Amino acid sequence: MHEEPGHEQPDAIPNERRKVFFGLFVFPMLIAITMAILLTGIVLLTHEDETPESLVTAIKTAAPSKRWQKAFELSNELNRSGGMIRSAGIMNEAIHILHDKDHYDARTRAYMAMALGRFRQPEAQAALKQALDSMDEREEPMTAIFVMWALGGLEYSDAAGSVGRFLNSEDPDLRKAAAYVLGTLGNPEARAGLKQSLLDPVADVQWNAALSLARLGDDSGQPILVQMLDRDRLRDVHQMGESEMERTMVNAAKGLALLRAQDAIQVLEDVAGQDLNLKVRQAALAALRSVHSKAVPARA
Repeated sequence: MHEEPGHEQPDAIPNERRKVFFGLFVFPMLIAITMAILLTGIVLLTHEDETPESLVTAIKTAAPSKRWQKAFELSNELNRSGGMIRSAGIMNEAIHILHDKDHYDARTRAYMAMALGRFRQPEAQAALKQALDSMDEREEPMTAIFVMWALGGLEYSDAAGSVGRFLNSEDPDLRKAAAYVLGTLGNPEARAGLKQSLLDPVADVQWNAALSLARLGDDSGQPILVQMLDRDRLRDVHQMGESEMERTMVNAAKGLALLRAQDAIQVLEDVAGQDLNLKVRQAALAALRSVHSKAVPARA
């Protein structure tokens, strides 16, 4: 058939478009997918499961900038359900690294403290307490916080004095951590220091002190716990977002439940009936059930 000059066949343009599409998009995408599959296969073939021994060896031999990552992995693996065997050898290695300030940086030692917090042996508890006693808060505040958390997780009540000294720290994060951990240790001797912390200029320290006192059966912080249920105050004075307000108010309700605070019933009823947040209302209702189920108030 004769074609007029300047006119292409009807399917010429679509064919050209298909070529462009496949050339610019499909083929490069297929190449990328193939490379990704090959790389994934290589990773899977070369991957080796870490053991406690290999992780500890890596911590001891890796470059200083990489050690903390292996310490972090060890802590996580020890925390896993059905994870690594918590052998005495691994515990002793962790103790050694925690105390060796000359060869290991603060972050590595902080994660080793968390790893030791997975062992409930007396040796681990004593090592953590000793480390905290010898720690200079100005040089390694993060490590001190991690050691306190580890002691709190172990509920090692003999460490209350070691933790309590940080209530007077110049660092508000250390004061906040100490105020919280003292409540988990369960040592009534911590009450005096916590009562002083109710006057701390930092609200978070006050709140943690009030909650810890409630855990210890002391109602000295009850007025602060009631303030923590004031949504308007949390929003306007403390500039909190919704998630922070939820967490603060739920904790306050739990603290009042522990105290079986009879004179906080009206506040709890208001929160349970009117607050906008479902979790906060549920926490207030749970606190009310606790208050009503116990006629005997907590003693200071």
